[in-house]
Amino acid sequence: MLSFLSFEGVVGRRGYALQSTLGWLAPPLVACAAAATTQEGLPPWWVWFNPLRAIVTAAPQGPSMFAFAAAVFVLSGWVLAAAAVRRARATGLTTDLAIFALVPVIQLPVIAGLLAAPTRTPVATELAAETRDAAMGLLVGVGMSVAAVFVSATIFGRYGYGLFMASPLVIGAATAYLANRHQEVGASRTVGIVSLALFGGGLALLATALEGVMCLVMAAPLIWGVGMIGMVIGRGMAASRVRPRSRLLSSALAPAVILADFAFPPHASFESVESVEVAAPPAAVWDSIVHMGPIRGAPAAPFRWGLAYPLRGRIYGEGPGAIREGVFSTGVAYERVTVWRPGRQLDFIVLSDPPSMRELSPYPKVDAPHVRGYFRTLDARFTLTPLGPDRTRLTLATRHELDLDPAPYWLPFAQWAVHANKVRVLQHFRQQAERY
Repeated sequence: MLSFLSFEGVVGRRGYALQSTLGWLAPPLVACAAAATTQEGLPPWWVWFNPLRAIVTAAPQGPSMFAFAAAVFVLSGWVLAAAAVRRARATGLTTDLAIFALVPVIQLPVIAGLLAAPTRTPVATELAAETRDAAMGLLVGVGMSVAAVFVSATIFGRYGYGLFMASPLVIGAATAYLANRHQEVGASRTVGIVSLALFGGGLALLATALEGVMCLVMAAPLIWGVGMIGMVIGRGMAASRVRPRSRLLSSALAPAVILADFAFPPHASFESVESVEVAAPPAAVWDSIVHMGPIRGAPAAPFRWGLAYPLRGRIYGEGPGAIREGVFSTGVAYERVTVWRPGRQLDFIVLSDPPSMRELSPYPKVDAPHVRGYFRTLDARFTLTPLGPDRTRLTLATRHELDLDPAPYWLPFAQWAVHANKVRVLQHFRQQAERY
């Protein structure tokens, strides 16, 4: 078994086939065992290519099995990396291929290529330790990414500084430290290793259905930027040979900030006001509001990729207390009318919001809590101001709440989405009123 974990020496086709098969099969087999502890029973066929999803699904029902499965996943990754390094050396190829032997789906062509490559005279072994440390950094970085989202978002239900700032900082520092702990690999190579770890973490979150493509794309600049700061810290720690106690204290940063987010939940609020001039009298504009109908035309690209956007609306009844139903691309919002002044003003409070987005994912359901409840519309007010006999200014004012930190990063996204949706609605009302 120890030889399976060693990065030294070479391995022939038969030995590599055995080691890579064991490394590849272990996580799916354990994932099947983990899934068997749930009421869902055995996972579907894709577990052989994506065991992480089954492991994460089983976590709430069996924490001990989850811990065991996660340990097996890391150990199997080590076996795959070690075997790939030894086989690459035997074939005269670069040992950097070991990194790609860890990436799900891609790993199968890499393993097949190393098996098919002819054995040659072994090349120099100077890069063995370097590749080993890079592989360890990649494994740790991906594992920490999944753990951070699972603990912060799924268990504590918080999307704050712990998830978006502290976690990538620690992941970048840990990955860079592990990659440079025995020998300096250079700034550009360290940037590549940390970037690959963060990218691999994103793929793992997509593979486990903890996040979708849209959220990952939106968060990527923030995660990568903070990860690069962590990379500088980790390289410095490796160069100065920081004591184990100091490394342990720094690794506690992310859990501490996640707990702080839980104790003091993130919260931000903002108002939005948009207006449009309509070439129609107030009575026609009012009629277009209370008889909204379907909105024609495709929205901007981010909305087509998953962000919620309005489709149509309907008011049941008249006067204060009437219920307004707003149909969005992700669901239905229900609102209650509080002010009803025909031709002048219509106010309502929002009783329930639809999900803020529908995540792009290979799965029909994504376990991302942030799509529901973390962004809320509190109320809305339509005001009609006469500008002449056949001209009206229509103003829509709304109030919103956002429970995501860091607010300076996420607020512009929310404000832009609100602005784009309101422009879409106001343009629809103008077109309807001007047709009368």
